[in-house]
Amino acid sequence: MAQVVAFHVGDRVHVLMSTSTQMVWHPVASTKRASVYCCAILSLGDASTIWEVGQSRGHVEVLESLPSHARFFEEYLRGTGEFAKVGKPVLFSGAARGMPAYNLWTDDYLRDKHGHVLLDQVEPEKKETRTVLAQEDWTLRKFLDNYADKDIYSTAITPRALSEEVYLLPFMNCGGYLDKLQATVLWFSSGGTSSVIHSDSQQNVHCMLAGTKHWILWRPDEKIDSREYGWIQAEDEGKRDPQFKDAYGQFAGRINVSDVDLKKYPGWNKMPRWEMTLRAGDCAFIPKEWYHYVESTRQRSISVHVWFHNGNVFEGRGCDKLEAKLYNSSDFVYSLSDCTFRESRKRNPPCRLPKERLARTEL
Repeated sequence: MAQVVAFHVGDRVHVLMSTSTQMVWHPVASTKRASVYCCAILSLGDASTIWEVGQSRGHVEVLESLPSHARFFEEYLRGTGEFAKVGKPVLFSGAARGMPAYNLWTDDYLRDKHGHVLLDQVEPEKKETRTVLAQEDWTLRKFLDNYADKDIYSTAITPRALSEEVYLLPFMNCGGYLDKLQATVLWFSSGGTSSVIHSDSQQNVHCMLAGTKHWILWRPDEKIDSREYGWIQAEDEGKRDPQFKDAYGQFAGRINVSDVDLKKYPGWNKMPRWEMTLRAGDCAFIPKEWYHYVESTRQRSISVHVWFHNGNVFEGRGCDKLEAKLYNSSDFVYSLSDCTFRESRKRNPPCRLPKERLARTEL
């Protein structure tokens, strides 16, 4: 398979090498002045990565400002048009830049301020296989001392002390989500990570605080969760195949994302897919049950996500109550530490209003 590298500077594209017209472009790096793309030139019989198979529908929608509470619920969470009943993925450019974590979370700051906090789950592999159990109860200081030169990856529940520096996006301030918050996870590595192809049963707001992640997304009504697409239920599969004897969960375990076997699994080459690139300061909404694959570039990478559920109707009364208490419901109001999640829910109401009206940056 031949390779092409192209530099896009201003309005000009500089191609270093090209030998074919059938190309699949994939972003590999970017700066303020230039973007670098890698192009695989395909020929019959060549191996195909997961980025090269299927029918690309392009990048998901990008919004430069956050939607209103009602618009988020109707257009993105529930979905309209071709996305009706399945939801619509969307990227919110720069939405995390007003969070303290975006500006504060250097390694030195995290070590000095939060080095004592515990990470309850550290994966001993950067390429997810779901066959190796995570390690428990690392201090953040221990993680920081090791992550740069070891294949480790925090997938811990976001520690409470760190949660004070990450906010719910404003469209979640009201609408019926606060008592349906499920979990928040801290994703932290030196980069170069990759996931399995999987789906989640919860709605997901994912905010990038450092580094870059590239995503592929497939609709939930595709038949990926079938043997025809290499899907496995690991606990059952392990009884038949020693390769999966220690595996857990449900995912496309028989798909090698670096070399998709299109002879055995031809459906992958016919399926529509969407791409998404999250850079530091961006957030995204990934609707529940959308299948996805994620990889990070080879640089320090930190993100935090919030899993949540929703009701069948938009509950607008919560917005009115916030405004009556002189809070701007379209601004940052709640940090993650102001709220409780399913695993530890004892508080009623589920999110407490901050005692002081902090000067939180409006988006």
